[in-house]
Amino acid sequence: MVISKQKENSRKHCKNCFNNKSFYHIFQPFYPIFISQNIRRDSLLAFFTQNPGKRHNEILKLIAIITMLIDHVGLIFFPESTLMRILGRIAFPIFAFHIAKGYVHTSSKLNYISRLLTFAAISQIPYMLLLQTYNLNILFTLLLSIILISCIHYKKWHWIILIVIIVIIPKHLQIPSFEYTWYGLIMPVIFYLFANSKKKIVIYQTILTIMFVLLESEASIQLFALIGVLLCLYFPVNQFKIYLNKYFFYWFYPAHLTILFLFFLIF
Repeated sequence: MVISKQKENSRKHCKNCFNNKSFYHIFQPFYPIFISQNIRRDSLLAFFTQNPGKRHNEILKLIAIITMLIDHVGLIFFPESTLMRILGRIAFPIFAFHIAKGYVHTSSKLNYISRLLTFAAISQIPYMLLLQTYNLNILFTLLLSIILISCIHYKKWHWIILIVIIVIIPKHLQIPSFEYTWYGLIMPVIFYLFANSKKKIVIYQTILTIMFVLLESEASIQLFALIGVLLCLYFPVNQFKIYLNKYFFYWFYPAHLTILFLFFLIF
């Protein structure tokens, strides 16, 4: 009886966010994911919350952007440096972790999705120029992953199938595809679905990474991405407190791509 009342209150809160009822029904999959399983919500929050205050410790994100920068510098200016590429593998799992974490914490799923879509679009041109590719940048992959998480929660199976097809098919048809393809799509989902068990996260992320290396003929250095997974789960974040504006990380991605491209043209 209590749970039913909480469900109804959550739905009313979602509807009140928009006056247009048809708009609500169209975007229903993107509304708060905790209207049915309060126990799951508590355990997810217990896992994802690494700082009880209102501001979240950004040390892991800082590690992610530093290793991503090292990776891109190595790719463009020092392609022979295996070490720089290995360090770069640490970045994506941390971003995937924070995408799932952000989806749990955000007060507005639609704003979260819109913000990610905006910066994905802003980043696309410098991404294409720097990497000489027509593929879509990683923010688009993470965006689809967020939508996939929502669809899984609401059991929107037809949308789940469509999203998987959209990510997998283009690469096999030799047309522009999503960076990290199905690997990048599934990694945040694993962080979300198995947030109650760090052991399961390690197991399934390991399986996912090995499958990606074997099926997509990726270099074995991709296995070092598991270091990033372990950092997400076991890094003592409370011992290194760093707080930055939340938009810093959104702007850093297109900014660093643009700056690296300009350096590439000059040097």
